[in-house]
Amino acid sequence: MELLACIRALQWVRSNSPWLGVSRVQIVTDSRYVKDNIVRASGWRKNDWRNQFGEPIENRDLWKEFLSSYQRAGTTVHFEWTAGKKTPVLKTIDRAAKVAAKRGGQDIDRGFRPGIVAKSLVKGTATRFPANGQMAVIRPYKKTLLGKSENKVRFDVFSEDSGTYTESCYAFAAPALAAELHRQHGYRVRFDDTSNYPQIMEIIEEVATPNRVNP
Repeated sequence: MELLACIRALQWVRSNSPWLGVSRVQIVTDSRYVKDNIVRASGWRKNDWRNQFGEPIENRDLWKEFLSSYQRAGTTVHFEWTAGKKTPVLKTIDRAAKVAAKRGGQDIDRGFRPGIVAKSLVKGTATRFPANGQMAVIRPYKKTLLGKSENKVRFDVFSEDSGTYTESCYAFAAPALAAELHRQHGYRVRFDDTSNYPQIMEIIEEVATPNRVNP
């Protein structure tokens, strides 16, 4: 949604410019995801929508649309990051967005793929799994299809020694293997040895894991 908001802003600029005496437009966003990756997006496109380590990029359809809208804006556009909901104007925007979300409308996000919703049992954002050819027990909670050849699998890592979940991570898997990794089930899996592009190579066995943080 953060990325789509910036796309719509760029499209609005193209539709309504030029303005007399205006040489550039500034778009303000509170999304670090958007601001930090604008400079990387062109490189992703040249690299078949993969990062420098070969990992496939999420939301490639929206990044394609963003780059196209950015290039066709018709005027110079700069993006500035600001912390969200920290000023009266931003608070007003936040309230308006929440009201609009509840109200609904004719516009439907056709790109959304509904599915089972599950959450991590570990606080914090999922980080890249430090793969070194090891086996580990994981509890998948989200799978995202990237292109046609890979799934990004987010999972909690379970320690059999302590009986607790230790961290939330992600790795990649072929579609056939990812289809066997059911959400909220425990599995012992084997990873490859590429720490910058971790991949789940094999499911060894299903393992009983708790459905809460502390068993």
